[in-house]
Amino acid sequence: MSQKQDSTSDAEPVKLQAADDNLSETATVKAAGKKKFTIIEPAVFLVYIATALVAAVLQNQELYQTCVVVYGYDEELCEPMLGVIAKNETSRDIETKVQPYVAKIIMTSSVISSVLPAFLSLFIGPWSDKFGRRPILVATFSAAFTGHIITVILALISMATPLNPWVYVISNIPLALTGGTCALITMVFCLVSDVCDEGGRARRMFLIEGALGIGTMVGNLISSYIVAATSTIGVFIIAACMDLVALLYLVFFIGESLQVKHERNESHFREFFHFDLIKNLVKSCLKRRPHFDRAIIWCIMFILISTTFVQQGEGNVLYLFLRNKFNLTLQEFTIFNASAIAIKMIGCGIVLVLLRVVLKVPITMVAILGLLCSLTDSLIRALAEKFWQMYLAATCGFMGGINSPILQAVLAGLVEPTEIGKVYAVISSLQTLSPLASAPVYTGIYNSTLEVYPGAFYFFSAALYFISLTLITTIFVMQQRSARAKKANSAA
Repeated sequence: MSQKQDSTSDAEPVKLQAADDNLSETATVKAAGKKKFTIIEPAVFLVYIATALVAAVLQNQELYQTCVVVYGYDEELCEPMLGVIAKNETSRDIETKVQPYVAKIIMTSSVISSVLPAFLSLFIGPWSDKFGRRPILVATFSAAFTGHIITVILALISMATPLNPWVYVISNIPLALTGGTCALITMVFCLVSDVCDEGGRARRMFLIEGALGIGTMVGNLISSYIVAATSTIGVFIIAACMDLVALLYLVFFIGESLQVKHERNESHFREFFHFDLIKNLVKSCLKRRPHFDRAIIWCIMFILISTTFVQQGEGNVLYLFLRNKFNLTLQEFTIFNASAIAIKMIGCGIVLVLLRVVLKVPITMVAILGLLCSLTDSLIRALAEKFWQMYLAATCGFMGGINSPILQAVLAGLVEPTEIGKVYAVISSLQTLSPLASAPVYTGIYNSTLEVYPGAFYFFSAALYFISLTLITTIFVMQQRSARAKKANSAA
């Protein structure tokens, strides 16, 4: 851009000027973007149904193949581990031996799905500003489809010849190479932001979250019925077909939300890795701010990352814990999981309307109540001796689903609009990286306490929620003091 170069030749370094040029080249005309069809919620809904369908069924398949191939037990003894029929006393004892081995496979899958996506998430947002959202979306949807196709192929091979369950780790690689589900959802939110005004954006974000949550709930509900009506491979094939339908919907119906102009000779791949972006991210997070705002930002970041740490860690061992403690079948587990999601979704909606719209409760106080519910949920699960108490725990934790959106809303009020993307990029990267630590921590706790107290990992979750609750309460006090100080200064 020659005009830009003339105006900044003696004020900016060439590298920064080039970056500014590139941003101006990719400026979007939102009016033009609105003409594009960008109703992407159906594709998100299908992908998350497919993901939930495969999750528990794949763990059962890994348990079964570990039992048969690694430990050499008879197929008839191992069949209850597929989750269709209830365990007997013999198979229950066998599964107690098998579970620690499978927990390590699940841990490794979590690590693969977090390390590379955590690194890529720092670059994907800025890259998409230059080259558009659609290439990343197509790549991530294609990778999700490829991963489930790999799972189908491996399951088919296992029917013909004994197959070590570690091979299923391969199915996580395609999505990890494209940024994982983090990149997928980030690009969906960016696409919505490109084409919506302020009021419409909030509504569309809610619909995206609804598609994600309902898709997960539906997938959990129907997976056990599908595996009973067809087979494990049938579930994997149906999940892959859903991914394919979502991908075709994206390719043929969803347009690019940005109107991007390219005047550079460099390849798109080289443009992806500009480490100056990392410097800007760090500066935005570390710079001094008035009224304790920098400390508050870092406290909120810690809370968001620690809650993700807990959710990811518990997710790795929840199914194994419920099977061991309460002898659950796959159907019972999926119904419980879907019920817990539904309780949180309904609770979140009711709380937002009642506390924020009707009672005008401060947003930080809502976050305190949400974390208090999560703490109660974990303590009840840790002490549960009957399965109905797990439903009681989910009911008491009905506000747990509000933690992330409320805390992000608090965070958005503390930084400039031009910085919010940078701060969210850092949080997204660290949240994606959290399974790298949570998977071995929770797997280690579960394996070491499996025969003594299998629910011990919930006490660890409760401790992290207590720390987060203490921090958010401190933030509330700091904000109240800051508000009083501002009021006193204005009065003076």
